[in-house]
Amino acid sequence: MNETEIVIQMQQGKEEAFDLLFDTYKNKAFRLAYLISGSYTDSEDIVQEAFVTCYVNREQLKEPACFSKWLYQIITRSAWRYCRKRKKEQPVEEVFDEFKEDPSEAPCEQVIRQEEKDRVYEAVCALDRKQKTVVIFYYYQQLTTREIADILGCMEGTVKSRLHTARKKLSKALEDMGWQEEEKIWMKKNWIL
Repeated sequence: MNETEIVIQMQQGKEEAFDLLFDTYKNKAFRLAYLISGSYTDSEDIVQEAFVTCYVNREQLKEPACFSKWLYQIITRSAWRYCRKRKKEQPVEEVFDEFKEDPSEAPCEQVIRQEEKDRVYEAVCALDRKQKTVVIFYYYQQLTTREIADILGCMEGTVKSRLHTARKKLSKALEDMGWQEEEKIWMKKNWIL
């Protein structure tokens, strides 16, 4: 059974189908909520609220094949709402878990790389909400600019513009943090600039 069929069953009220979708998307949903909110505790609440909203409003989903886009919209709006309530983000413990350390790297090099990742995330957190969200969708969720535009309900050109502005701000912020050219080259190769 493919995902569209599972979504249709969920729309018909079958809890097993909803449970299957929850199991499929819970980790991605949590990661997205965490990257936007910066708070582990809030992320749990955001994901729970998003899935409840998803189930309660399941009949409003017009295209079952677009379930992930719809879910990401719900999570994004919920996370923004939490951020507005809180106004202040908590420190992030480990946001770059997905990026694997190179086992051939010496331990001191691994520590340096982790510090670099932390500085990048600090710079990402300093972006405004819309730019930060676009960066998260593009680099962490690996969505296309078209998919991001659909989720955020804006033009693809707007997404590209926000992404371009965010890259420039990140580059400037990292430069202000004392990044050298070789560190920027590493970032271009491994992440974003």
